[in-house]
Amino acid sequence: MRVVSLGSGSSGNALLIEAGPRGRTKLLVDAGFSVRIIAERLHKIGVHLTQLQGVLITHEHSDHVLGLPTLMKRYHIPVITNPSTYAVIEEGLATGMWRSDSGKLVSSQKETIPLIDPANDATADISTQDQDGALSAEPAIVDVSSTPTLFLPLEVGASRVIGDITVTSFSISHDAVAPCGYLLSAGGCRVCVVTDSGEVTPAMLDMMRLADLLILESNHDRERLLRGPYPYYLKMRILSSTGHLSNDQAAEAVLRTWRGDSVRWLWLSHLSRTNNTPTLALGHMRMRLKEARANLTQLHISVSPPGMGHTWDSTQLWHTSSLWNMPG
Repeated sequence: MRVVSLGSGSSGNALLIEAGPRGRTKLLVDAGFSVRIIAERLHKIGVHLTQLQGVLITHEHSDHVLGLPTLMKRYHIPVITNPSTYAVIEEGLATGMWRSDSGKLVSSQKETIPLIDPANDATADISTQDQDGALSAEPAIVDVSSTPTLFLPLEVGASRVIGDITVTSFSISHDAVAPCGYLLSAGGCRVCVVTDSGEVTPAMLDMMRLADLLILESNHDRERLLRGPYPYYLKMRILSSTGHLSNDQAAEAVLRTWRGDSVRWLWLSHLSRTNNTPTLALGHMRMRLKEARANLTQLHISVSPPGMGHTWDSTQLWHTSSLWNMPG
């Protein structure tokens, strides 16, 4: 099983999950970047858009769905999500507008469409913006009314097998229609994805406990947020039970799901550029773990950056015994 972070944060979110012989099953979790960016970052790890079997969507905010129109129309990649979430996505496809995480409307017409050249599998860009950044009169996105239905329903709380990967959806707490996290299992390994949640619920903890790799939101430092430049209403929204997890909430969740008999990996994700830093997030997590006398050699912690991020490859891990060694 291979997991690659293609970008994490308010500017966009996407993960590649790959499993099976020769990585034959390839899924995205969210598609919050233009397809040009997604294609470029996949190319760096030897993957082409045409190899994707589907896109799992956690919720409908623009930083998680920006690339969907092109992925569906040009590449015919199905969307896998809760029916209520897909209904909102269909509305966005029809209107050409997504709602951002802060509540603002964002045009989906700002997409850049890579065209496939069958001769050499290269891409060329047709931008929908002119040199001044204004929308062109004839956007490159084709009328979605002619798009075939590309939807695989996955109710929140249900499981579905997609190729070599078993996907289990579970509810999270965010101001979206039916927000969810995912537990992805393949080859004896389990990856849990939890971002965009204002609180940690028992259902979330149950899934986190199972993870070999936990991708967990650590969005903000509470004091930095309160002292920062955001308007009061936005601060209160982020701090609410349907907002985003703080560094302290993330640390508490890790402590409550601690496993003393195994090694696991933790990617702190969806960090705010304004209200957090990698140093703050990592420092707070390590401080809380030390205070709880947790054995830090059992946990490999890193931060997912806004750009191309980490790779977790279970095949390589099995052959790197030092990563699994625990002191007696």
